[in-house]
Amino acid sequence: MKTHNLISLKKAIDLINIEKKKFFKKSKINISKSLNMIAAENVISPINLPSLDCAGLDGYIFNQSKNLKLPISKITITPGKLIKRYNTKYAYRINTGATLPKNFSNFISIENSITDNNYLFIKESKISNKDIKRKGEDLKKGKILLKKNDKIDFLKLSLLSSVGISTIKVLSPLKLGIVSNGNELVKVGKIKKKEEVYDSNKLQIINYLKNFNVLSHDLGILKDNEKQIDNFYKKNIKKFDLIISSGGSSFSSGDLISSFLEKKTKIIFKYVRIQPGRPVIFSKYKSSYVFSLPGNPLAVLVNLIFLVSLFIDPKTSNSKSFSQKIKSAFNDTKKENITKFYRVNIKNDKAYTHNSKGSAKLISASESDGLLFVNENVKQIKKGNIYEFFKFET
Repeated sequence: MKTHNLISLKKAIDLINIEKKKFFKKSKINISKSLNMIAAENVISPINLPSLDCAGLDGYIFNQSKNLKLPISKITITPGKLIKRYNTKYAYRINTGATLPKNFSNFISIENSITDNNYLFIKESKISNKDIKRKGEDLKKGKILLKKNDKIDFLKLSLLSSVGISTIKVLSPLKLGIVSNGNELVKVGKIKKKEEVYDSNKLQIINYLKNFNVLSHDLGILKDNEKQIDNFYKKNIKKFDLIISSGGSSFSSGDLISSFLEKKTKIIFKYVRIQPGRPVIFSKYKSSYVFSLPGNPLAVLVNLIFLVSLFIDPKTSNSKSFSQKIKSAFNDTKKENITKFYRVNIKNDKAYTHNSKGSAKLISASESDGLLFVNENVKQIKKGNIYEFFKFET
């Protein structure tokens, strides 16, 4: 197939962003079950922290600083208790976090206090009102605690609980089905024949998806059988938000998954001008979606990073959001109408191409630091020019 019949990477990304607007579902859950989920809306603090002025340390509080000697009350002010009547002629022992009584605006920490058990002897230089925590000093009412599409980690959960939030709206985890296609494929762990190939793509896809808010299900290996493929999708398509297949998409007219998708689903795009990874199909059947990826492991990786991840990540609309700029340390010529990804190693802040060709060579990806991204309309890669670099996460 000629590359001018394929769509650009930019167009593919635009189509993905259109579909993902209606892809995610929301649910309200207890925060104890929300770890590592994605917030469906901004979460705002309903209160100030602290709610009232309070002691930042153990110490003494008193009303006036002019009197150099004050009797110490037998009452100790502790957190969670409010005493209505205080005598402003006394100093009061106060514990960390306890609320300051009205009109008691001076503080001396325990370590700076001078007492004889009955009296507090005041030196103005020892007064440390900076150790009083003021209302809203830590957190003001109305502050955004969690932004829409933020991942909820254990620190965010602690923050939410500190202001009394017990439930939160989240994006429901996506249910993903992962299937491999090909008569030559054998499940990892089984004894294979010389002409057979271990199904490495499955493990690559499932482990990559662990970075996202998804529940992945291994749906096995599909053989090149038209009836089996038809039955598989009829059985599974409604069970999952997205099915990702590998090995069933290529330029060959004999690929049965491609034929099935063209007949039975709505094709959003078919084949993209990228190298490696061109023969990728993205389609929809009712409320479910399908990504059909090629069989070459490196082509699968490219599609996962630059297409699939954009669809399942609500926060990201463009892969460039996690790229960095870097200088090329090599020259090369590529086709002008293709976006190409080079496996590169980084040395002295420069990108050196990995000495390997062919998109099936997964070993080259494992030995590389990441991918150098060279756009369409660029024919010559020149040493010293700056390009986008996508680091492999380890």
